[in-house]
Amino acid sequence: MALSTKSNQDTPQALPASNAEHSSAGWQAGGQGFSLVEILVSISLMMVIVVGSLSANSLASNSVGLNKLRSRANLLAKEGMEALLSVRAGDFNSLGLGDFHPVMNSGLWTLVSGSETVGQFTRTITLSPVMRDMVCDTPVCGVVEAGGLIDRLSFYALVKVTWKENNQDKDYQLNTLVTYWR
Repeated sequence: MALSTKSNQDTPQALPASNAEHSSAGWQAGGQGFSLVEILVSISLMMVIVVGSLSANSLASNSVGLNKLRSRANLLAKEGMEALLSVRAGDFNSLGLGDFHPVMNSGLWTLVSGSETVGQFTRTITLSPVMRDMVCDTPVCGVVEAGGLIDRLSFYALVKVTWKENNQDKDYQLNTLVTYWR
């Protein structure tokens, strides 16, 4: 008869009953459950994710508020430029040098001396002189910075809207050359 040389290592061993059973919380009595370090690491990771999400949300909310301010400033500047062009179309001779703001009277725009405050914004329309080249071969000479003749039928127009944003002065500007075109 032949002797079997099979070792005990090849034979499956049954686990003790205490290692085979699992508790309802997922912890195993054989040391295969969650350790305190693993729990602390996962809580720390969750806190980083939560704080990061809240910071991103705060930044996005702040950006929306700033964009609202800039959009409002843009709207006020465009309205000021449209009012100026409306006044020019109605009566160019009513325009003069200086700082103005638009006012609607009986359905028509007029320009009143000085700046105006609209909410937290200040709007000013500035009309300044235009100088033209003294010598040219065209019906309308080019605009020059200095050394030319003042063109009484043209103005530089600057519409400027200013406001405070995060305790800093901000502005939005539109400019154009306004001429007598009739």
